[in-house]
Amino acid sequence: MALSTADTNKWATLLNRGDSTPDVQVASYDYERTGPIRQRQKRLTEAQAWLMATKYQNGATVYQLAREFGICRSAVSGRIKKLGIPMRGQPSGSEVIDSMINLYLSGMPLSTVANKVGTSPGTVHNHLKSRHTQMRDSHGRKR
Repeated sequence: MALSTADTNKWATLLNRGDSTPDVQVASYDYERTGPIRQRQKRLTEAQAWLMATKYQNGATVYQLAREFGICRSAVSGRIKKLGIPMRGQPSGSEVIDSMINLYLSGMPLSTVANKVGTSPGTVHNHLKSRHTQMRDSHGRKR
C-alpha cells in the first residue's frame, strides 16, 4: 500500500530522527474542577437500609428515598429488592394474570377483579385482551 504525499511528509520527520520511540507528552494532572461533583458515593448501614425499606413500605417513592438518603434511585431499588421487599408498579406475573382471567370468567366485573388483584380495571382489561379472553359488554352479555 502506498502512502500519499501528505502521509509521507508526516512520517518523514519522525523516521528521520533516528530514534525508535517518539517523544510522548505526559498529561498534567494540575487541573482545577470547574463544577461540583455530581454525587459522592455513599454506603448505607444495615439500619439505614431497613429504615429506607420501612419508609418504602409506608408509601415513600424510590425517588423520595434517593433524595433523602443521598444515593441514586437504582441503589434504593437494589437495596429494597435485596431485603426481599416487593417493588410497587411491577408488571403482573403469569399467576396473577391467570387469576384475573378466572375471576372474570366466573362472572365478576372488571372493577371487582381489579380490586381483588390490586390493579386498575384498565390493566385487567389489557391483560384479558392480550390472552384473547372473550369479553362481555357493560351489561354482562357476551359480545
